[in-house]
Amino acid sequence: MKYHNIALACSLSLLAAMPALAASEKSLFNADDVNRDVVPAGTPAAFEVAFPNAQFSEAKRKIGENTFSFVPLAFIPLSDTQVALVSTGASDCTSQACSGTNSVHYLEHSAGEPQYPYTLKGEWLDVGMSGVMGNPASRWGWSKEIADAPVLYTEAGGTWQGRSCTFAILTELTAKEPVEIARIPLHMSDASSEDKAVSFDGEIIAADKGQSITVSYSGSESFQAMYKRGADGRFQLEGKSRVPEC
Repeated sequence: MKYHNIALACSLSLLAAMPALAASEKSLFNADDVNRDVVPAGTPAAFEVAFPNAQFSEAKRKIGENTFSFVPLAFIPLSDTQVALVSTGASDCTSQACSGTNSVHYLEHSAGEPQYPYTLKGEWLDVGMSGVMGNPASRWGWSKEIADAPVLYTEAGGTWQGRSCTFAILTELTAKEPVEIARIPLHMSDASSEDKAVSFDGEIIAADKGQSITVSYSGSESFQAMYKRGADGRFQLEGKSRVPEC
């Protein structure tokens, strides 16, 4: 019984220490997987204003050489009378060299929750990070903790000659337009050689609003990197990157 109590006490001590550790490493963005098969509640009416040719919450749009299939992803409130509709566009070009895209439409509505009727105020069809083989962003989220306006988080990546890389782009949804403010490497792994195999995984864990962003990395090395906001409004890495380039 004596040894059982000692073991129990040790276990409780470890459990007591765990929440503080977990909290310190918690991602600032509650990023979700992009699910193009789900139509978020309330978005169809807004989507039809953004894409007048939409049918069953899907719209085709030709951009340059390729045609993209857009579906609604989410609403992000900008004010009591304005909302950003985020959509993802998958390209009909599915080669390694082709990427999808993400769009943002600014819509005005009556005061309160987003509601019909909507008035289109702005359209941007190439926002944030997109993947290879015609895919748009693979994960997304948003936060009010980075800047004065809401910040959209989009994440995507790919694999090239044994090296896999994932990046996140942060886009501030200012009153005038979406503005890219940061591009952050989140994952890098190199399986091309067992002798040189490396792996890094990063999470945005903290922000000093309008000033800096902290990214925590684990894998081959564990460290933190700080991105500081410059006069141009972008968050730039302080010092030299410890994550190998792709």
